[in-house]
Amino acid sequence: MKLKKLNDNFFNQNKHLVEVLDKDHQGNWDGEKTRGYGVVVISCAGGLTFGIPLRSRIKHKACFRTINDAGLDYSKAVLINDPAHLAGPFIIPSDQYVKIADREAFITDRFEKYVNRYILGVQRGDQNILKHYPYSTLQNYHMELGLPAGT
Repeated sequence: MKLKKLNDNFFNQNKHLVEVLDKDHQGNWDGEKTRGYGVVVISCAGGLTFGIPLRSRIKHKACFRTINDAGLDYSKAVLINDPAHLAGPFIIPSDQYVKIADREAFITDRFEKYVNRYILGVQRGDQNILKHYPYSTLQNYHMELGLPAGT
């Protein structure tokens, strides 16, 4: 398991993203990073590498909780196309780190299921599935996920 920080190059090269963790008060992301973006780097079975961000106030179920409302937010995962976008290391409290490290396989499995369910929902046009993904960053990565653009 790698716990890294996304560097400024990531933000500079991804200003086009539709859905992201940090938005302004109007719900738009202007490409300006407003806080550190610590991520757990996960390689999925399909060969894609994602950074799942650590958040302190998660209010939904698409996550792995560490302490209280803190944890990894699957809905705001970003695709890491270039390893140079990762700076090293992102420091978190040791109790949170241990919970994440001890459950690495579980987290990877759950995240892959989250992604696969999104893919299934898009392929089928299933609004019952997609209603659980309204703010998911996966909408940014249809091409990489093998989905038609604009769906």
